[in-house]
Amino acid sequence: MRVGRGFCATLLVEVEMVVVDDAVIVMVVGVAAATLVSGGSSVVAGGSVVVGAGITAGATVVVDSVAATEVVDSSVAVIVISSVAAQPVNTIDEASKGNQRLSPRFRCRRTALIPLKPMSRRLLVVGSLLVMGLAACGGGTPTSESDAQFILSQDFPLPTVEPESPRLPTITTGADGIVVEVTDSSRIIVLNEAIAEIVVSLGMQDFIIGRDATTTLASLLDVEEVSNGHDISAESVLSLRPSVVIGDTRTGPPEALQQLRAAGVAVLVAPEVWTLSDLPSRVEMIAGALGIPRAGDRLVDLTQRAIDDALRGVGAYADVLRVAFLYVRGTASVYLLGGTGSGADELVAATGAVDVGALNGLSAFTPLTAEAIVQADPDVLLVMTRGLDSVGGIDGLLALPGVSSTRAAATRAVIAVDDDLLLSFGPRTGALIARLAELLNTFSSDT
Repeated sequence: MRVGRGFCATLLVEVEMVVVDDAVIVMVVGVAAATLVSGGSSVVAGGSVVVGAGITAGATVVVDSVAATEVVDSSVAVIVISSVAAQPVNTIDEASKGNQRLSPRFRCRRTALIPLKPMSRRLLVVGSLLVMGLAACGGGTPTSESDAQFILSQDFPLPTVEPESPRLPTITTGADGIVVEVTDSSRIIVLNEAIAEIVVSLGMQDFIIGRDATTTLASLLDVEEVSNGHDISAESVLSLRPSVVIGDTRTGPPEALQQLRAAGVAVLVAPEVWTLSDLPSRVEMIAGALGIPRAGDRLVDLTQRAIDDALRGVGAYADVLRVAFLYVRGTASVYLLGGTGSGADELVAATGAVDVGALNGLSAFTPLTAEAIVQADPDVLLVMTRGLDSVGGIDGLLALPGVSSTRAAATRAVIAVDDDLLLSFGPRTGALIARLAELLNTFSSDT
């Protein structure tokens, strides 16, 4: 539990309390109820943040310093004159993992618990724990902590279709206009997350022998990397003796692709996809090149049905939400506001909300300025999980110039989607739209 001075809370709990020198360590054994007298403070339990009320048994709380403790019947009153730090328990239930994931101050903190040597001073207390700040310490404003809402790849299994025996050779014209002949599809290297998803969904995962560093599918983590970020290494690719390499129009550098082709490797450049309508053509090109066109047709049908189901399930909002997609990489000082053609604009529109960047006529990715975001004044911010991590979590994001003045910042309305899911435009896009619409509707109900 993290408390600010001038804060009062009543917790109906069963606790085990250990007094060590000037500190008090409280182990929450059972919970009946929790009431916050001064709103806005955060209660940390089981390693996750709960705003308002409700704790989970198993939380460990360390009070840095205490003025006095007094036991009255079965209650203990603790007069706090300093801060409190939380040590998460080792086990976190699955439901808490989403909002736990990008809460850096709790995930990264290394709280030092005071050694429990004077065990003779252990006190077991069953009843209510009253924690209050002294008025003389100053009426500081209690801190408020709430995490972003998360849409995680692990929650959306990648669908697959029945495998098909390849019929080779095939002749395919890539998105770069180069004709590619594939005579062997038994050793495949994928150079893009979305392409990797398609190949896996086509039932060809066992033939993938290499991937680029940006492909983070859990099922391919043991597959060898052949790139440094977005730049592939021709030497690393050739060392794996691939029969076919599949990238897209962003794959580079061009010299590496030329080197691979000069060595006799079939290199297919698939199109980028930024709209729902373009999704089938990429699947069909890849499936056709691998000699499994019927599997490609089945995957297109499966994906389209999921998207159609999601679109039919999108309900009307109480208020049409204005959403801003922010592409941020704090470690590289990259701050962009999405607009028309970002890909996120298509997904936002599919949920029935409005992409403020596209509404204001911005290009796909425009430098984020305080003036631009204040003018857009979104109700909700949409970001990628790694981007949110790179700026220090939700607090760092909402502190960016201009962002702090938006309606989204006022309500801490942030949705973070895993990087490998948000703009992949692949087999999981329908599920993503449905979940995104569900979360946006929650924010709409709050407005």
